[in-house]
Amino acid sequence: MNPILYVLYYFFKYFIRLCTWVYYAKITVTGERHHRSRNPCILVSNHPSTLLDPLNVAIWVNAEIKFLANASLFQNPVASWLLNRLYCIPIERYQDTGGKPLNNAASFRHATEFLNSSGCLYVAPEGSSFVERRLRKIKTGTARIAFAAEVANNWQLGLTILPVGLNYSDPTKFRSELLTVFGEPIRVADFREDYDTDPVNAVYCLSEAIGEHIGAQIIDCEDGQQDGLLHHLETILQTEAPLPPAGHLRRTQAVLGRLRQWKAEAPSAYDTFSASIFAYFERIKLLKISDLHISKQQSSQNTIWLAASLPLFVAGWLSHILPCFFTKKITTALNGDYHWVPTYKFTAGVVLYPLFIWGQTWLVGKLAGYFDLGDWVQWTYLLAFIPLGLLAEWWLKTWELGQQANRADFLRKNEGAIWADIAGLRQQILANEQIFRK
Repeated sequence: MNPILYVLYYFFKYFIRLCTWVYYAKITVTGERHHRSRNPCILVSNHPSTLLDPLNVAIWVNAEIKFLANASLFQNPVASWLLNRLYCIPIERYQDTGGKPLNNAASFRHATEFLNSSGCLYVAPEGSSFVERRLRKIKTGTARIAFAAEVANNWQLGLTILPVGLNYSDPTKFRSELLTVFGEPIRVADFREDYDTDPVNAVYCLSEAIGEHIGAQIIDCEDGQQDGLLHHLETILQTEAPLPPAGHLRRTQAVLGRLRQWKAEAPSAYDTFSASIFAYFERIKLLKISDLHISKQQSSQNTIWLAASLPLFVAGWLSHILPCFFTKKITTALNGDYHWVPTYKFTAGVVLYPLFIWGQTWLVGKLAGYFDLGDWVQWTYLLAFIPLGLLAEWWLKTWELGQQANRADFLRKNEGAIWADIAGLRQQILANEQIFRK
């Protein structure tokens, strides 16, 4: 690798890791032992967050990675020049060619040659990105590249396909949470007998295996209605018995399996239960309270902390209000596709926040000089910028939880009939042994 490109690659890698640390409220990574292999590898993942998906995988892998990217991204000459130098390989889709025949031979050859030299390649095998917890049909391109590389090396390459599950609490929101799960690798050579017997069928078999391995690391709902139902159940379960991200994922997968079985065996009972769940959460939404405060009697216990940190909250809120406002405005103005919101929001933040940090720090320095306060004021503001923003976020969330607790306490004491109705509905939901098994 060119030394300059090598330095730039790792500079951007760790810069992006720093940005994700700020962008997400919590990042959890499991299965790390699988991404330390020196063998050639194809990384595959689900694709709910457009540009962020390959980045959220690549920052944890100790190798230089090339990315298969949609050919439409290369249409602009400037973008094409940049993407080619950022290790991106264009892949045509029918929506890129207007329905004309695809011409990916050169790109597939490039990818194969890269793997032959023990490279690490990232592919989003669904082909398109959608903001939903559902795995779409796996395209065959990944399997065809994998077989081509192994065949070219007489099945001695040792190529593996590493499935990664990206589990976002909400891909469209700043300061959401992310669980990244590295699964067990698939050895391409294990499919040699299938390939020797019927190469075409082997491609479909390997593609199916890729889908199964990715699906085992994520929540794979049938549709939006089922996802909404499952999300409500997750909320109740986390209230009753909180689990860390990895445990929460496995429990949710088990609940999803029960929902599917129940829907197939007793659709009428399933629909009745589903309606009661949505009715319960609609009620508490209208009352501006949360499931937590229905389950457990809580009052605002952070009043002293909120009062003591109020000046710091104001400083953090004032420091971040402009970059947050303009990031949102630019995201809305430039992007008309809901599924691309994560990319536009992240990119706008990466560009605007450093500009505002520099500009506001410069302004603070000018004001400090005017009042003869010294350079320490400017440096203190610079170093405190992000911590103050995180404190402001904590303050607002804690304040809202306290308000919800107060509203719940008021209902409990003054609106007994309403409270009894909501609490009773929740108990009926919890009594359903089909879902809430001990």
